[in-house]
Amino acid sequence: MKKLLLAFLCLAFTIDIVDACSAIVLKNQNQLFLAKNFDWTLADGMVIKNLRGTVKSAYHTHSGQQASWTSKYGSITFNQNGKEMPYGGMNEKGLAIEMLWLDVTRYNINEDKAYLNELEWIQYQLDQFETIQEVINHLDEIKIYPIKGKIHYILADHTGESVIIEYLNGKPLTYAMPPNTCQAITNNSVLQSAPFKQQANGIKKTNTASTYRYYQLEQRIAGIGQQDEINEELAFDVLRQVRIPKGRFRTMWSIVYDIAHRRVSFFTVEHKAIKQIDLASLDFTDEVAWLDINQDKINEMASELMPLTPEINQTYVVASLYHLGFDTIVAQDISRHQWNPTSNQAGLFAENYFHFEISIPLEAEKQTGFLAIMDSEEHFNQRQAVEGGYLYGNIGKGTLLYHIYGLHNGPYAMLAFIDSNRNKKLDFDPSGQSSEKYATFTDKTFSNLNEMSFSSISTFFNYTNSKVYVNWKG
Repeated sequence: MKKLLLAFLCLAFTIDIVDACSAIVLKNQNQLFLAKNFDWTLADGMVIKNLRGTVKSAYHTHSGQQASWTSKYGSITFNQNGKEMPYGGMNEKGLAIEMLWLDVTRYNINEDKAYLNELEWIQYQLDQFETIQEVINHLDEIKIYPIKGKIHYILADHTGESVIIEYLNGKPLTYAMPPNTCQAITNNSVLQSAPFKQQANGIKKTNTASTYRYYQLEQRIAGIGQQDEINEELAFDVLRQVRIPKGRFRTMWSIVYDIAHRRVSFFTVEHKAIKQIDLASLDFTDEVAWLDINQDKINEMASELMPLTPEINQTYVVASLYHLGFDTIVAQDISRHQWNPTSNQAGLFAENYFHFEISIPLEAEKQTGFLAIMDSEEHFNQRQAVEGGYLYGNIGKGTLLYHIYGLHNGPYAMLAFIDSNRNKKLDFDPSGQSSEKYATFTDKTFSNLNEMSFSSISTFFNYTNSKVYVNWKG
């Protein structure tokens, strides 16, 4: 399969903006910090103490072998989706991990390997390993079968190494930096980001733009020398420079991991006092514990953590997954599994949700392609695609394999076409023949756009028919 280049431009259709977060590893021969802004539309969150010696298994999302393991190390994590699906954290050995959105992510969901989801992946690494090299050595032992997110990861450890791990074209790729060399990432892949290390020409100079935030981080990295003082204050200052301060989509949390001292500090958008947790003062053998991330009453949190109950866990899981468009019963099922993990027992996600795998054959270079996936007549009429279901841009010769994750069983419509004249619409000649190649989820042909409706181009989908091969008409 030939690699393709697809430039994503939000033009004719509307989609939710999901580019999120900025992260940086600041390090020299004396200090080491991983720092992260969590940019999102939901502020709820928990800080959780996870225990050693806990038997775990991945949530059942499809037929296959669930990953299973016993935690070797305790950790502190930041969670919206329950105690086994963190957004980031650090374990007692100093391995720190954070995730950021990456729209070009494509996992190999068809591999015959033990699986876990994209956030369980974080807890798995924190539970099992103390160095980045150990993580890399074991990457090929498991696969990610996601629930929803297209994300990449940034890791740092006590050796001073850091790495960005991305799943592109179905394979994990690693981009490591040695001790004493800083590293940054936002919401483009490492290779997509590289041109903006030293220049910001041609990009929108606002922190809502991933490329501009990356440019700002790289400029701060360039100014750090081996003898300079790197501390928590500097790390928070870097995060403030790239925060998204207002709007529905904004910076909800800022977190700094002091890896050398095993200390985590953070504040939130509405609770700006800096809170700290010293991992060395925690007992990782007694009970799973938590605190609400959104409070200013407790600044030294280690002694104030409270027992986490199934009911509290479920409250956060339901709120977060409902926010992402999942049914309450599925969120409850995921929360139950986090407390009582089972193997070979179908989860409600597997019964009610699926992942699209759409293969699009392309016969020539330098074409302009359009693809939109819609889930209702209302959204069809509003020209609103599902999250992750809209592409428009330059494409190359070969077969484009495109994934959309975490869709509820039901009817979906697709319109795809090669936009030869780049007018962002499918064209027909006076005789009613399409003048551009197009495809829908049905075999029907059309003589004009007015004949197309959600019902005329849609099909009911679930996991049994979710692999689609585009057959061009016209």
